[in-house]
Amino acid sequence: MADWAGLQTDILGVIVKKLAVPDYLRFRAVCTSWNHLCRDVFNCPRIDPWLMLPTNALNDSKFLCVPERKNQTIRLPSTVTIFGSTWIPVGSSHGWLIFYSPSHGTMQLVNPISGMQFNLPPIGRRAFSKAMLLDMNDTNFTVAVILRDQKGYKVTRKGSNSWSSVESKHDLVDIFKHRRQLYTVDIYGTVQLWAEPPRSWPDEDAPQVNDPYHNLIHYPHQHGKLNCLVESPAGDLMRVKRQSNDKFVVWILDKGTFSWEKVDNIRDFALFVSYYSSVCYRAKDHLNLKSNCVYFIDSYSNLCAFNLENRTKELVEALEPAHAHGHPEPHAVRRRPEGQRYMWLIPSLR
Repeated sequence: MADWAGLQTDILGVIVKKLAVPDYLRFRAVCTSWNHLCRDVFNCPRIDPWLMLPTNALNDSKFLCVPERKNQTIRLPSTVTIFGSTWIPVGSSHGWLIFYSPSHGTMQLVNPISGMQFNLPPIGRRAFSKAMLLDMNDTNFTVAVILRDQKGYKVTRKGSNSWSSVESKHDLVDIFKHRRQLYTVDIYGTVQLWAEPPRSWPDEDAPQVNDPYHNLIHYPHQHGKLNCLVESPAGDLMRVKRQSNDKFVVWILDKGTFSWEKVDNIRDFALFVSYYSSVCYRAKDHLNLKSNCVYFIDSYSNLCAFNLENRTKELVEALEPAHAHGHPEPHAVRRRPEGQRYMWLIPSLR
């Protein structure tokens, strides 16, 4: 029988870096020496983009690993129905999922890989929009939520037993932390940096309305269009806007002039966008990923890639429609468009 534990550590280190997260977890369970090897911060697995899929099982979550085109089912006991309360996923960032219970008005953070979880302060039975884990480290985390019935956002931190409210001029659609600064996007596409003095960039594509009438005029189509912020592996802040069902526009924040530059080439990067979470990967580091593309869910529940340069759409994977799975959604999150029932996850071992 081969002495697997006796293999050279440098060879094992090379193997580990090529493993996807599920294979990595099996690898480190083989023996004590392999487990010890995996504790080295330099021996990390390949982190692929995962798409969280709807599922009939209330206590299971299903994910599609896009580069490998493989499904992975992970049991999440904390999301099972409790006293008739279904936990609904409303956010994903830093490798954590954020769940909300509409019937009890409670929330929790869950890491589907490590199994860790944190209960968040009760937020009440509200018309919920989305949640974002702004930052996460060994000692602290910050969570922000956007509600449909309130302008601005609410925020809480690890150890807090309540939420703090922050007001904004208009309803928000996204909130993002970049280089220790907080940015938001409102329903009119305006990006604002929450700092002193405040700075904002209007959306050039949005209708221009004088301030006295701004709150009296509504653009329902604006709510359905994705408008989000993403950080690239190079540390750039990107703004991604869905102009139509199958077309996207990308801007990059110029650090020198502090202005947005519209681009049709994001080099070897690939963007993965959804209503609840958006991430950016270096395409060449992953199998089957195409650079300079925006990966998204279209109106037919297909995973597609939009090429920014030639502005064409390509089918990546046909998914089962979200309505074919699960149970009826509670009123607080009901009537979500099909594409809003999927979200991206960056698997995290921490």
